[in-house]
Amino acid sequence: MTSAAPLLALALAAGPYPAPRVVQPTPATKCDRATVVVVDAAKGEIKGTTAAGAVTYRAGPDVQLVDRDGKPAGAASSLAQGTKVRVYYVLEDGARIQEIDLE
Repeated sequence: MTSAAPLLALALAAGPYPAPRVVQPTPATKCDRATVVVVDAAKGEIKGTTAAGAVTYRAGPDVQLVDRDGKPAGAASSLAQGTKVRVYYVLEDGARIQEIDLE
């Protein structure tokens, strides 16, 4: 059973979701896999569907998209309907986005 201990420790250290590619997660960081429904740049909102249902995320003008290689992929306002993303956010007056990773 001692050979299973390192694997268990690694699994627990990995966290409940894949790590963001750019931002440093904190204990308050949450992650959703979502499909973009609508982007409202004027309101600073991105609406998406997740396994838990519809979610409205707050996206400031500084939120960037990150591609699979961890490189910048444009502004969040350029997201198209139907795009699959991983959204890293904190709950501060709603779901405030820290990073969006393209899937």
